[in-house]
Amino acid sequence: MVDTFGQVLRSIREAAGLSLSALATRTRYHKSEIGHVETGRRQASPDFAAACDRELGTSPLLSVLLELGDGQGDNVKRRAMLASIGAAATMGGLGLTVLADLVRDGLLDTADGSEDWNATIEAYNRRFVTEPSAEFGRSLLSQLMIARHQIADRGKTPERLRAVAELGQLYGLWLGNQGDVSAARNWYRTAAHLADRSEHIPTRVYVRGRALSRGIYEGYTVQETINGVDETLSLSTVPTLGALEAYSALVHVHALTENLTDGRRAVAGMRRVADGLSDSEMSKVAGPVQRTASFNSYLECRIGSMKEADRAFAEAEPVLRPVPVWLADARIYYGRAMVTHGDTAGGVAFALDAIKRLRHDVRVVGVGVSDLLSAVPAGHRSDELDELRTFAAAGSGPWENLA
Repeated sequence: MVDTFGQVLRSIREAAGLSLSALATRTRYHKSEIGHVETGRRQASPDFAAACDRELGTSPLLSVLLELGDGQGDNVKRRAMLASIGAAATMGGLGLTVLADLVRDGLLDTADGSEDWNATIEAYNRRFVTEPSAEFGRSLLSQLMIARHQIADRGKTPERLRAVAELGQLYGLWLGNQGDVSAARNWYRTAAHLADRSEHIPTRVYVRGRALSRGIYEGYTVQETINGVDETLSLSTVPTLGALEAYSALVHVHALTENLTDGRRAVAGMRRVADGLSDSEMSKVAGPVQRTASFNSYLECRIGSMKEADRAFAEAEPVLRPVPVWLADARIYYGRAMVTHGDTAGGVAFALDAIKRLRHDVRVVGVGVSDLLSAVPAGHRSDELDELRTFAAAGSGPWENLA
């Protein structure tokens, strides 16, 4: 249990991978003095806390905690901070950035503030398609821990339940991108349950629609996806982002089953939904405009003519530039279109260039590479093809397991 200043300091120092000697060298306090503070045999001074904050990159965490004191009184602010830090310490390996995220809840308490969950959700949605790193996953998990702490300490509200539903669903998507499909599906189910408890219709539709859009890449059958889309669309009669995601799931199904006519109907459904959304929703990075362009390009590049692939990709590429993961996926499928229509060397080179520009290993992009490789003629050989194979996702692609 982390319940003193010294224990917090030790947790942060160990998370930073620093020995007592290393921290002593950085702060110019003797390692025995740091050790005495960590074990509670000596009281930290404000200068000591400030030095540790500076060298550990945690300002003003330790200084604020020292000001709050180690007394036994009913100090809500201090208890909130310690609960968050303790949760991080018991999980281990979360890193300093996540510790900083976790204590924000306590710092907001100090200022009588509260978490702006709408802004938090929007920020994480943006990061998911621009910077889906391991640090992103750890930081997102910390936000879920903050929300859980708020629910336990301050009670359930529709806003908090909606927040944990949307963040939990996003965490499932991130896990899927790491290749942990089983855990991803568990998070999707949990997110749907939490969304139902919030009774917020747009969130109920969104978490289901977004999971379905990814589902056929993560083990959903065709019929399971179609049934899920019908159920999701029945939840609301007004346009929502979740309805747009549900139609995108149908685009995936029809692209993989090579049903171009119904695929185009599903894209038209995405456009109809987008036309009914608010200006604020339409203006989001990685919003309806980008999402619809991405799926239209995917459909035409996978099963349309080269002329239609050219047109759809030309429309998609400019709007997808702020969304690196989706842009890489669109470029890979344009490369697949080139391969399918006879330019194997050009398509392989185009896709290889696209994936090498992407800074993160994302499973859905690897699935796109595997899909392109499935279209390469058996006799084609090249160094670029061999290199492209190293970026393919492991296991069978959804086009090989349709049911």
